[in-house]
Amino acid sequence: MKGSKWIALAIIATLLFFLQLAISGIGSYVAGFFVAVPFDRDGLFVQRSVHHLVQMSLALIVIFGLYRGRNIKGFKLAPRYDRTGVKCTLTFCGAILLYYLAVFAVGHSSRTIQTFTYELTGLNIAGTLGFQLFFSGPSEEILFRSLPIVLFLHILNEDCRLHRNLAIVLAAVLFGLAHINFFNCTMQLFQVCYAFVLGLAYGYVFIKSNSVIYPMIMHSMSNVISVGGTYLYMLFASGE
Repeated sequence: MKGSKWIALAIIATLLFFLQLAISGIGSYVAGFFVAVPFDRDGLFVQRSVHHLVQMSLALIVIFGLYRGRNIKGFKLAPRYDRTGVKCTLTFCGAILLYYLAVFAVGHSSRTIQTFTYELTGLNIAGTLGFQLFFSGPSEEILFRSLPIVLFLHILNEDCRLHRNLAIVLAAVLFGLAHINFFNCTMQLFQVCYAFVLGLAYGYVFIKSNSVIYPMIMHSMSNVISVGGTYLYMLFASGE
Protein backbone atom coordinates (compact mmCIF):
# COMPACT_ATOMS: atom_id res chain seq x y z
CA MET A 1 0.00 0.00 0.00
CA LYS A 2 1.33 3.43 -0.96
CA GLY A 3 2.52 5.86 1.68
CA SER A 4 -0.13 8.38 0.68
CA LYS A 5 -2.86 5.89 1.53
CA TRP A 6 -1.36 5.27 4.97
CA ILE A 7 -1.39 9.01 5.61
CA ALA A 8 -4.97 9.35 4.36
CA LEU A 9 -6.00 6.39 6.52
CA ALA A 10 -4.40 7.93 9.61
CA ILE A 11 -6.11 11.28 8.95
CA ILE A 12 -9.52 9.67 8.43
CA ALA A 13 -9.11 7.53 11.57
CA THR A 14 -8.25 10.62 13.60
CA LEU A 15 -11.15 12.61 12.18
CA LEU A 16 -13.50 9.71 12.84
CA PHE A 17 -12.33 9.51 16.44
CA PHE A 18 -13.18 13.16 17.06
CA LEU A 19 -16.41 12.90 15.05
CA GLN A 20 -17.59 9.91 17.09
CA LEU A 21 -16.59 11.69 20.29
CA ALA A 22 -18.50 14.80 19.23
CA ILE A 23 -21.61 12.88 18.18
CA SER A 24 -21.63 10.98 21.46
CA GLY A 25 -21.15 14.25 23.35
CA ILE A 26 -24.08 15.89 21.54
CA GLY A 27 -26.21 12.86 22.35
CA SER A 28 -25.30 13.17 26.03
CA TYR A 29 -26.06 16.92 25.97
CA VAL A 30 -29.53 16.41 24.50
CA ALA A 31 -30.21 13.52 26.87
CA GLY A 32 -29.41 15.86 29.75
CA PHE A 33 -32.74 17.61 29.18
CA PHE A 34 -34.60 14.42 30.04
CA VAL A 35 -34.03 14.22 33.77
CA ALA A 36 -36.51 13.28 36.48
CA VAL A 37 -38.86 11.55 34.05
CA PRO A 38 -41.81 10.28 36.17
CA PHE A 39 -41.67 6.68 34.88
CA ASP A 40 -37.85 6.53 35.10
CA ARG A 41 -37.14 7.94 38.54
CA ASP A 42 -33.75 6.21 38.74
CA GLY A 43 -32.61 7.61 35.39
CA LEU A 44 -31.87 4.18 33.96
CA PHE A 45 -33.17 4.13 30.41
CA VAL A 46 -34.88 7.30 29.15
CA GLN A 47 -31.73 9.44 28.98
CA ARG A 48 -29.71 6.59 27.50
CA SER A 49 -32.39 5.95 24.88
CA VAL A 50 -32.45 9.64 23.92
CA HIS A 51 -28.65 9.70 23.78
CA HIS A 52 -28.56 6.74 21.41
CA LEU A 53 -31.40 8.05 19.24
CA VAL A 54 -29.58 11.36 18.78
CA GLN A 55 -26.31 9.54 18.18
CA MET A 56 -27.87 7.31 15.53
CA SER A 57 -29.63 10.23 13.83
CA LEU A 58 -26.42 12.25 13.59
CA ALA A 59 -24.49 9.25 12.25
CA LEU A 60 -27.15 8.71 9.59
CA ILE A 61 -26.95 12.40 8.63
CA VAL A 62 -23.18 12.06 8.17
CA ILE A 63 -23.67 8.90 6.09
CA PHE A 64 -26.30 10.60 3.94
CA GLY A 65 -23.96 13.55 3.43
CA LEU A 66 -21.13 11.27 2.35
CA TYR A 67 -23.43 9.40 0.00
CA ARG A 68 -24.86 12.52 -1.64
CA GLY A 69 -21.80 14.74 -1.45
CA ARG A 70 -18.95 12.28 -2.08
CA ASN A 71 -20.86 9.41 -3.72
CA ILE A 72 -19.57 6.99 -1.08
CA LYS A 73 -21.72 3.87 -1.06
CA GLY A 74 -21.84 0.48 0.61
CA PHE A 75 -22.88 1.41 4.15
CA LYS A 76 -25.01 -1.77 4.17
CA LEU A 77 -27.94 -0.28 6.07
CA ALA A 78 -30.68 -2.20 4.27
CA PRO A 79 -32.02 -5.37 5.93
CA ARG A 80 -31.26 -8.50 3.93
CA TYR A 81 -31.39 -12.22 4.54
CA ASP A 82 -27.96 -13.79 4.56
CA ARG A 83 -27.24 -17.36 5.67
CA THR A 84 -23.76 -16.48 6.86
CA GLY A 85 -25.12 -13.54 8.84
CA VAL A 86 -27.77 -15.70 10.50
CA LYS A 87 -25.28 -18.46 11.28
CA CYS A 88 -22.71 -16.04 12.71
CA THR A 89 -25.35 -14.26 14.78
CA LEU A 90 -26.68 -17.48 16.30
CA THR A 91 -23.16 -18.77 16.96
CA PHE A 92 -22.16 -15.48 18.59
CA CYS A 93 -25.24 -15.38 20.82
CA GLY A 94 -24.59 -18.96 21.93
CA ALA A 95 -20.96 -18.16 22.70
CA ILE A 96 -21.88 -15.02 24.65
CA LEU A 97 -24.48 -16.97 26.63
CA LEU A 98 -21.89 -19.62 27.56
CA TYR A 99 -19.37 -16.92 28.44
CA TYR A 100 -21.74 -15.19 30.87
CA LEU A 101 -22.83 -18.49 32.40
CA ALA A 102 -19.17 -19.12 33.17
CA VAL A 103 -18.71 -15.57 34.47
CA PHE A 104 -21.67 -15.85 36.83
CA ALA A 105 -20.65 -19.33 38.00
CA VAL A 106 -17.09 -18.24 38.78
CA GLY A 107 -18.22 -14.92 40.18
CA HIS A 108 -20.77 -16.54 42.46
CA SER A 109 -18.26 -18.98 43.90
CA SER A 110 -15.69 -16.22 44.47
CA ARG A 111 -18.24 -13.58 45.53
CA THR A 112 -16.90 -11.10 42.98
CA ILE A 113 -20.00 -10.41 40.85
CA GLN A 114 -20.91 -6.73 40.63
CA THR A 115 -24.68 -6.30 40.76
CA PHE A 116 -26.91 -3.28 40.20
CA THR A 117 -27.76 -1.02 43.12
CA TYR A 118 -31.21 0.07 41.93
CA GLU A 119 -34.49 -1.65 42.77
CA LEU A 120 -35.54 -4.41 40.38
CA THR A 121 -39.04 -3.19 39.64
CA GLY A 122 -40.89 -4.41 36.55
CA LEU A 123 -40.56 -0.98 34.94
CA ASN A 124 -36.82 -0.76 35.62
CA ILE A 125 -36.23 -4.21 34.19
CA ALA A 126 -38.42 -3.67 31.12
CA GLY A 127 -36.99 -0.20 30.47
CA THR A 128 -33.34 -1.17 30.70
CA LEU A 129 -33.73 -4.36 28.68
CA GLY A 130 -35.82 -2.49 26.11
CA PHE A 131 -33.08 0.09 25.75
CA GLN A 132 -30.43 -2.57 25.28
CA LEU A 133 -32.53 -4.49 22.77
CA PHE A 134 -33.84 -1.67 20.59
CA PHE A 135 -31.37 1.21 20.91
CA SER A 136 -27.86 0.11 21.88
CA GLY A 137 -27.08 -2.12 18.89
CA PRO A 138 -28.63 -0.06 16.07
CA SER A 139 -27.15 3.23 17.26
CA GLU A 140 -23.63 2.04 17.99
CA GLU A 141 -23.26 -0.24 14.98
CA ILE A 142 -24.17 2.54 12.55
CA LEU A 143 -21.71 4.94 14.19
CA PHE A 144 -18.90 2.52 15.04
CA ARG A 145 -19.16 -0.11 12.31
CA SER A 146 -20.98 1.00 9.18
CA LEU A 147 -19.56 4.52 9.01
CA PRO A 148 -15.85 3.83 9.76
CA ILE A 149 -15.43 0.53 7.91
CA VAL A 150 -16.92 1.89 4.70
CA LEU A 151 -14.80 5.03 4.92
CA PHE A 152 -11.63 3.03 5.53
CA LEU A 153 -12.35 0.77 2.56
CA HIS A 154 -13.11 3.83 0.43
CA ILE A 155 -9.68 5.25 1.25
CA LEU A 156 -7.92 1.95 0.62
CA ASN A 157 -9.80 1.63 -2.68
CA GLU A 158 -8.85 -2.03 -3.01
CA ASP A 159 -11.12 -4.98 -2.33
CA CYS A 160 -8.82 -7.56 -0.76
CA ARG A 161 -8.89 -9.56 2.47
CA LEU A 162 -5.96 -7.66 4.00
CA HIS A 163 -7.62 -4.30 3.57
CA ARG A 164 -10.99 -5.57 4.80
CA ASN A 165 -9.30 -6.96 7.92
CA LEU A 166 -7.44 -3.69 8.42
CA ALA A 167 -10.71 -1.75 8.23
CA ILE A 168 -12.31 -4.11 10.75
CA VAL A 169 -9.41 -3.72 13.18
CA LEU A 170 -9.31 0.08 12.91
CA ALA A 171 -13.05 0.32 13.51
CA ALA A 172 -12.68 -1.98 16.53
CA VAL A 173 -9.89 0.24 17.91
CA LEU A 174 -12.18 3.28 17.63
CA PHE A 175 -14.94 1.30 19.34
CA GLY A 176 -12.60 0.41 22.18
CA LEU A 177 -11.49 4.02 22.55
CA ALA A 178 -15.14 5.08 22.73
CA HIS A 179 -15.34 3.21 26.04
CA ILE A 180 -12.80 5.55 27.62
CA ASN A 181 -14.22 8.55 29.44
CA PHE A 182 -11.91 11.22 28.04
CA PHE A 183 -13.81 14.01 29.78
CA ASN A 184 -13.13 12.55 33.23
CA CYS A 185 -9.90 10.80 32.18
CA THR A 186 -11.16 7.44 33.47
CA MET A 187 -11.24 3.99 31.93
CA GLN A 188 -11.67 0.31 32.75
CA LEU A 189 -9.03 -1.61 30.84
CA PHE A 190 -11.08 -4.82 30.68
CA GLN A 191 -14.08 -2.96 29.27
CA VAL A 192 -11.96 -1.29 26.59
CA CYS A 193 -10.34 -4.59 25.58
CA TYR A 194 -13.69 -6.40 25.70
CA ALA A 195 -15.24 -3.76 23.42
CA PHE A 196 -12.32 -4.13 21.01
CA VAL A 197 -12.75 -7.92 20.81
CA LEU A 198 -16.50 -7.60 20.29
CA GLY A 199 -15.82 -4.92 17.68
CA LEU A 200 -13.73 -7.42 15.71
CA ALA A 201 -16.62 -9.90 15.73
CA TYR A 202 -19.18 -7.27 14.72
CA GLY A 203 -16.93 -5.99 11.94
CA TYR A 204 -16.28 -9.49 10.58
CA VAL A 205 -20.01 -10.22 10.35
CA PHE A 206 -20.65 -6.78 8.85
CA ILE A 207 -18.28 -7.63 6.00
CA LYS A 208 -19.36 -11.26 5.57
CA SER A 209 -23.11 -10.59 5.61
CA ASN A 210 -23.04 -7.30 3.66
CA SER A 211 -25.49 -5.89 6.18
CA VAL A 212 -25.20 -3.93 9.41
CA ILE A 213 -28.40 -5.61 10.66
CA TYR A 214 -26.62 -8.73 11.92
CA PRO A 215 -23.99 -6.83 13.95
CA MET A 216 -26.88 -4.76 15.37
CA ILE A 217 -28.61 -7.92 16.56
CA MET A 218 -25.36 -9.36 17.93
CA HIS A 219 -24.58 -6.13 19.78
CA SER A 220 -28.04 -5.80 21.30
CA MET A 221 -28.25 -9.45 22.30
CA SER A 222 -24.83 -9.31 23.93
CA ASN A 223 -26.03 -6.43 26.10
CA VAL A 224 -29.38 -8.06 26.84
CA ILE A 225 -27.69 -11.29 27.92
CA SER A 226 -25.26 -9.38 30.13
CA VAL A 227 -27.85 -7.15 31.82
CA GLY A 228 -30.61 -9.77 31.88
CA GLY A 229 -28.20 -12.34 33.29
CA THR A 230 -27.31 -9.97 36.10
CA TYR A 231 -31.00 -9.50 36.89
CA LEU A 232 -31.53 -13.26 37.01
CA TYR A 233 -28.50 -13.67 39.23
CA MET A 234 -29.73 -10.97 41.61
CA LEU A 235 -33.12 -12.65 41.86
CA PHE A 236 -31.42 -16.01 42.36
CA ALA A 237 -29.06 -14.65 45.01
CA SER A 238 -31.87 -12.90 46.88
CA GLY A 239 -33.70 -16.23 47.22
CA GLU A 240 -30.79 -18.04 48.83
